[in-house]
Amino acid sequence: MHDKFQRAHGQPSLRPLWIATLLGLAALTSQAQTATPPSSPTATRQVAQATSRDARVSQLIGKDVRNPQGEKLGEINDLIIDVNNEVIHYAILSFGGFLGLGDKLFAYPLTVFRHSMDRDELVLDVDKERLRRAPGFERKHWPDWTSPDYNSSIERHFGPGARIMPKPNAHLLRASQLMDKNVDDSNGKNAGEIKDLVVSMATGRLRYAVLDFDRSWNMNDRLLTLPMKSLRFPADTKADLVLLVPREQLDAKQGFEKKQWPDVNDPNYRRQVDATLDRLGAATR
Repeated sequence: MHDKFQRAHGQPSLRPLWIATLLGLAALTSQAQTATPPSSPTATRQVAQATSRDARVSQLIGKDVRNPQGEKLGEINDLIIDVNNEVIHYAILSFGGFLGLGDKLFAYPLTVFRHSMDRDELVLDVDKERLRRAPGFERKHWPDWTSPDYNSSIERHFGPGARIMPKPNAHLLRASQLMDKNVDDSNGKNAGEIKDLVVSMATGRLRYAVLDFDRSWNMNDRLLTLPMKSLRFPADTKADLVLLVPREQLDAKQGFEKKQWPDVNDPNYRRQVDATLDRLGAATR
């Protein structure tokens, strides 16, 4: 009908134009679907960052956990980290007597939390009865995280999706044990201490560590970001960590003032950190 009206008034039909446009869109869609995804570490990391937020571990500990209605359920007491594989396994929750749960602690896989794209919120969409049945433990009797029996109890409660697959060379530590942990150089001399860790909220991957160096290292009282693989974590949890990056590879200009922490989700800061992590990561290989 529309074409007849155009022909009657001497106007050209738009049908050929429509067809050409649709064919063009189809070609573009096909190219997008068959395009090879970026494979470089930096490109892959940029895609992940576009859909997730980073958070400082020190600010996650003590953070409130709420249900979807905004009601407070409890708070994060600690985090269980596999430092050798750079991933958080569990968030340890304290419900503070909520629902009659007493003073016990509860290990929740990070995968059961809902994360936000625009703020660091922790939401548990779990009904009250399920909260009551969650595997708990006494504050003075922390479980053996590598125990098959304990892992099975977690899986039975949360489902197969919460299962923590064993990884080679796993070394599980509490985040609270790492805050302010001493770091030595390769000669056993004091280098500084861990000031914080930064984690991806979407994946639970540890992005990097933030170190406060000793005055003798001449870092101008600035904090520096380092890849997790630049640190060695001894089997003895009481022993100091060891810095694997050569001193000459560290640049104070890449750090920031202790009292002026950057926004860890600022795109420009992320790009700067990623460049530093890639450079220092190459130095430790």
